[in-house]
Amino acid sequence: MVSFNSFRDGKCEWNKGLKDFAAQFNEIYSKDYSLSKCLDISGNKKQPEILLESSGNKPIVIECKKIVYPKNYYQQLRHINNFFHYFKIGFEADLKFILPQDFYVLHINEITLYQYPKRELARLAKEIILYIKNNVDKFLTAEMISIENPIHCCFRFDVKTENEWNDILDKTKTELRLYYEITREYGKEVEAEEVIKKQLDKDSKYSKDIKEKFQPYSDYVKIFILELCGIFFYIPQPKKIIEIIKNSEILNIVDQIWLAIPDNESENIITYHRVV
Repeated sequence: MVSFNSFRDGKCEWNKGLKDFAAQFNEIYSKDYSLSKCLDISGNKKQPEILLESSGNKPIVIECKKIVYPKNYYQQLRHINNFFHYFKIGFEADLKFILPQDFYVLHINEITLYQYPKRELARLAKEIILYIKNNVDKFLTAEMISIENPIHCCFRFDVKTENEWNDILDKTKTELRLYYEITREYGKEVEAEEVIKKQLDKDSKYSKDIKEKFQPYSDYVKIFILELCGIFFYIPQPKKIIEIIKNSEILNIVDQIWLAIPDNESENIITYHRVV
């Protein structure tokens, strides 16, 4: 199990998750592979992402393909994060010192939030903070407050389960989190499946690219990692993804295929699973 950050930066995929993959690979197979070279950073010719080497073992080249569904997922996630950034600033300035030390959560619907352009997010957050501040006595009595204007949302105490409470090291701090409700749309699971199939189809640009990338490395162990990102409940089940992979041209090009899938809805945890 490894940490995963949606907004990883840098040209080399080693620092975007493949370092964690190598650590997991070494642990599973009792090897000591380490990064030898980031191959696909010059842009002069198509190359796999990285080269791993280990004394006494065949070198490994790795190609990683990220498929995102829906395609605007990261733009949406940034929009939500930008709003929460402004809300946290307001919370620290105007609410933190008039509320008891405790844990708080703001519930909001993501589709409603998307109706506001980026330039209006700071104002939106400020208006919500002001409403809570002006009704703080009502909030403390009811332990929650529903807000209809400027946007429908709910601010309440963040009730923890026993296990969650036991995991908290500092139980005296004041903490705020955002819970955004995703509206599930009918048929999106099938659409996501078709997107994956199209990306891995033998006639797709990517299948042709990966064949070219691995061609000079016939004597190396060739590993392909498929990383799926997006709205958690739209991503097909691993069994279906494996079926798609095994019916793709990639199966004839590489030696091993691994699947990287999120383990939770927030996508901050992924695991790697070898499927071929």
